[in-house]
This record gives sequence, C-alpha cells and structure tokens, in this order.
Amino acid sequence: MNIENSVFNRFVPDYNKLVEYGFKKENESYIFRDNLFDNFEIVISISADEVSGKVYDLDFNDEYTNFRFENQIGGFNSRVREEFINYLIKIRDKCFISKPFIFNQSNRISNLIFKRYGKEPIFKWEKNDSAVFENNEKWFGIIMRVDKSKYSELSGDSEIINIKLDPYKINKLVNEKGFYKAYHMNKKSWITIILDDTLSDKYIMNLIDESYSYTVGVLKSSEWVMPINPGYFDVFNYFDSTDVYYWDKRKSFKKGDIIYMYITKPIGAIMYKCIIDDITDDFMIIRKLCKYKEGIYSLDILKKYGLTSVRSARHVPVSLKKYIEGVK
Repeated sequence: MNIENSVFNRFVPDYNKLVEYGFKKENESYIFRDNLFDNFEIVISISADEVSGKVYDLDFNDEYTNFRFENQIGGFNSRVREEFINYLIKIRDKCFISKPFIFNQSNRISNLIFKRYGKEPIFKWEKNDSAVFENNEKWFGIIMRVDKSKYSELSGDSEIINIKLDPYKINKLVNEKGFYKAYHMNKKSWITIILDDTLSDKYIMNLIDESYSYTVGVLKSSEWVMPINPGYFDVFNYFDSTDVYYWDKRKSFKKGDIIYMYITKPIGAIMYKCIIDDITDDFMIIRKLCKYKEGIYSLDILKKYGLTSVRSARHVPVSLKKYIEGVK
C-alpha cells in the first residue's frame, strides 16, 4: 500500500470542501499546488476518488521520489516523507469524509449505529477488514468483509454484519432472503446479514436494536406488556408521525427494556414493540421498533401463552416471548 492509500484508506472526498480549500478543477481532476518547504513543491491530484501526490525539487525542476523507498529512508528523505504525510493528513481532515467500509449499505448502517447509540466501528485486527460495535465491553455487531463462499453457495466479495438475536427468531430468519447462519460466531445466538441492500436499512436497524439491548447495563433487559387505552391516548396517530414517545417514568422499568403495547378495547391486541432508549429524572424515552398486524397477538393468543390479563404492566411470559419471536 503506497503512502496515499494508507492515509486516505476508508475516506472519500467532499468536493465542495476541496474547492474551498483551494483545489482547482482541471479536466476530470482536482489539483492543488503548494510549497512543501524550502524549494520543494507538493502537487495533490484527486480523480475518481483516487488520490495521488507528487513532490518536485524546484532547484532541478524534477520530481523527487526517493522519500517513497524505505531502503533510502533516513536524514533528508525522512524529513520529506514526514512533511508529505503530514500534508496529506491535513487535507484528509479538512476535505474528506470517513468511509470505514467498502459497500454503501455497510457505511449507512455504521452511520445509523453512530446516530442511534453513539458507537463507532472499532477495527481490532491488523487486516482492517472487520470492525466491531460494542457497548459496556460487549459486542452487539461486527461488520466483516468476506467472500460469499464462506457463508453461502455463492462467491464474490461482500460485507456482512453479525448480530445477536433470540434463538427462536434466528431459526425463522435463516430461512429468509438476506440472512445466513452466523459466520465465525455462535450460530445459536448470532446471525449473519448480508449488506447488499437485500434488506432495508430500517429493518436491519430494528434487529440491531435487539442485539444492542443485550449489552445495556449489568442486568439483562426485561420485556413487558403494557396496556394502552386508545380513548386516552391516540397511539396510532402518534406513531404515524414519529417513532419516539416520552412516557412518565416508571420505577420498575430500566433502560433497554422492551415494551409490547397492548391496545385495549375495541382492538384487544398487542400492536407495537418498543424499546426504552433512555430514562431521565422525570420521563422515559420510548422508541417504536415495529408495528404488528391488527389481531395477530390478540388477548386470546396472550392467554394461550401464559398472560391471563393485561390490566397493568406485566412481564412477558417465556412461552409468549418464544411465540412472538417465532412468528414475527
């Protein structure tokens, strides 16, 4: 890997910022010239997201290349190399945008994870083709660049994300398009998702929410069924316009808990799955994860799987949890 690739690897140019910085468009390239030091000039060229740099010795009116050869590094060559790298880094920091992964959906998912949880990808290995996302020192996702033949009958370059889900949900999802048995992870509790736009960003993020919930706090998150009276709170119109609801603080609830909203008469069924994103001194921040079809989790179904009534917040019975995770 040459110097330019090592500096600009996983970065893409912001062309408006290049122009603001002083780059001039010449044909299909953006060119920048400046004095590096003394009688040496640096010329940076950016074309089709490729960056190349040259150093010219103005005394001899010729390109100076010795600093690129490691067997010639030392003394003056080391100074040129250091100045050249520092100049590239300055341009990268001013005019480029981080792009940690190769495929577009991988970068979109990485950005969404940062916006939602404030977590950036951590490249733990020298090869730099895999990055983990962690919370409380626990992984909730890992994006890897691997050949498709490693996890499917196909071949070709790909990027995947492994996330942790309920085993009952995994058993169902591995039969659906875009999902595979976990590559290089425990296949009972992790699943592989290909990041090639087979599945929508929103759907993948909803699943990542569950994986993230396993990392919240010391205690495992709880799951609740909460009754909602539509006569007092028009939950349907509310969640049609936004996914976030600010609820009065409840003593028994904690950050990361899952809440299934049971809509009372005339509906009589669970309609929404939500997660508690945060809890302040006064209220809880509830975010909608998904909406269910009306009647799919009716009171008759809830009773059949261990929930006899929903007059107040109730813990989700294990049998009901397994049923919901298995049919969603």
